[in-house]
Order: sequence, then C-alpha cells, then structure tokens
Amino acid sequence: MAIKTKEVEIKQLLFDPHNPRLPELIGKNQTEMFRFLVDDIGIQDVLQSIASSGMIEGDPIIAREAEEADQFYVIEGNRRLAALKLLNGEKIGDGEAEPSVPEISGPAAETIKKVKLQLGWTEQDIDAYLGYKHVTATREWPPEAKARFLISKAKGDFSSENLGAFAKRLGTTLPTLKRWVVAFLALKQAEAAGKFDPKEAFAKRYFGTFYTLLGSQEVQTFLGLKSDPITEKPVSEDHLLQLEEFIGWSIGTKKNPPIINSRKQQKLDAVLSSASALQYFRLRRDIDAAVLYTDYNAKEISEKLLTAAYGIEECLPKLFDVRKDPKVVAAIKDVENAYKKLQRNTTEEAQTVKPR
Repeated sequence: MAIKTKEVEIKQLLFDPHNPRLPELIGKNQTEMFRFLVDDIGIQDVLQSIASSGMIEGDPIIAREAEEADQFYVIEGNRRLAALKLLNGEKIGDGEAEPSVPEISGPAAETIKKVKLQLGWTEQDIDAYLGYKHVTATREWPPEAKARFLISKAKGDFSSENLGAFAKRLGTTLPTLKRWVVAFLALKQAEAAGKFDPKEAFAKRYFGTFYTLLGSQEVQTFLGLKSDPITEKPVSEDHLLQLEEFIGWSIGTKKNPPIINSRKQQKLDAVLSSASALQYFRLRRDIDAAVLYTDYNAKEISEKLLTAAYGIEECLPKLFDVRKDPKVVAAIKDVENAYKKLQRNTTEEAQTVKPR
C-alpha cells in the first residue's frame, strides 16, 4: 500500500462517524461524538499521558480525507484526538459540563499543536489493522463495536467462507465471529419487529450480556435461533415473542431492569429446560426461585424432605426418654417451625402458580 505521511493542525481533524465504538443512538455530528468519547469511552488516561509527556509517535494516527478541503477523518486515534482537542483549549460545546483538563508542561505543549497522519491505507489493510488491534488484541473494543465492525465489512455476505476469511485476517475463530454477528442481527430483528427499543434499554452497554447469554444452546432453542447459515433474521418469526421476553430479561428497560446476567447462565438454562420452572419465572421474574421448580430440583427437594422424615422416624423409639432435655425440646420446636413454613410455602405457591 502507498502510505503517505502528512503533518496537520489539530483543528483540521474530525472524529470518524463510522467509528464502530459509536452506538447507533449517538448522532453522527462532531459534538455528540466528542461528548461520547469523553464521557462514555473515557480519555482520562490518554489526557494525562499527553499532558505529562507530550504527544509521542507510537501507534499511527490513520486518517482519510474529508469532504471539506484540508480536513481529515481520523479512522484510528479518536481518543487521542479528543484529548488533543481539549489540551488545545477546544470545548465540547454542547451546554453540558466541560471536562477538567490537566495542566500541560512547557515541552509537552510544543508537541500537541500538530500531529502526523498516515494517509493512503487501503480498506483491506485498515480492516486487518483495526481487527487485530481492537477485536483480538489487548486494546479490545466492546463486543457491540466488534459486531458492528464485522457487519459493516461483511456487506450482507454472512457465509462461512466470507466470515472465515475475516477470522483469519483478525486472528480469531469463525465460531467467535458468528456469535458476534448473530447477536447483533437478532437485536436488529427485534428492533425492526417493534420488540426492542434501544432508546429504552436500562443501560447503555447491554450487548455484552445479551450476546454472552445467547451462546447457550438452551437459549437458542427457546428462541428458535438459527446460526447456520446466518441470515439477517436469525430468530424464527414464530419465536419473536420469546425474543422479546429474553430481551426483557437480559437487557431490560428504564422501567423494568434486567433480571439475569452472565453469572446466572446455568440457572437460566435449567429454567428454560423445565416447563414448570419457566412458568414460574414468567410470573414472578425471580430466576433463583424459579430454579427450585426445575425437574432436577424437584427431585433434590423431595429427597431432602424424605431424608428429614426418615430422620424423625428413627428418633421416635428413643424420644420419650429424652423428651424433656432442653436440646431435644429446642430441636422439636425447630421441626415444628419448619413444618409450619413448609405448609405455608406449599399452600401459597399452589394458589399462586397456576397452569397457563
């Protein structure tokens, strides 16, 4: 590739509106991107480093020419650009509180007026560089950014051949790429069907939990999800209500927070595999309690109750002689209390949980 280097002033540089890190809810104007990079992505480490040591030439700042003359979109280096703008006295200017900017030393101040750009990278070389650096290496993007990057580069071709070629360039595996893509497409499908509104999501960062939970075979069965071959609508049309339910459980809304996360994957799998447990979960939205209604736990509970009953039976022949011993009296009281709780719980739940 014919790469050329160009030294430019900071005011000539623009944030890249195609940055995979930017959520779709973020507008593509420069002010909104500036605010997102500062508040949500975070630039304090870069800001402090440049203020202390100046702008050190290390990782390249890769750019492309903008529509406006003598301006450039920064493809790689947007966090550094945000820090440089602040250190040069530029404000975000959206009416919200401006970030605090550290004082910059004299020698360091001389290095932040201009930067060297690399221009002329081919799209394929940029994809390989960004993929290695942010998808598989130590400076990883969040899962949503990875998925958005791959979707934009796949251009609708989700065949194993195309994604497999991407996997080789990025130094990762085809199954990993498929998981990112399928999760992203499933959310897009839900949004298009009116089952999900990203603006109403409980938190800004929700994709990681969603895609992690989606890796479960039980969840995929529950959703009727097909990942081979990958299509733009991976969830079968007759399972869109289940998809809406699952999004409510894992992502939630501003009014109804999510109730499961990746740490509860095994419990969710157990509940989804049991009709009675799933029925309870839908009614009560309590995954920990719903687990008790799975077939496995029903067997476990019955065995414990029978063990307790057999233990009491074994004590009966000897009970009369020690009936006044304080320890025995206290133990009998505990048994009575436990039995009352047992009756109360079984009666209450029997009245509450009814077949659908």
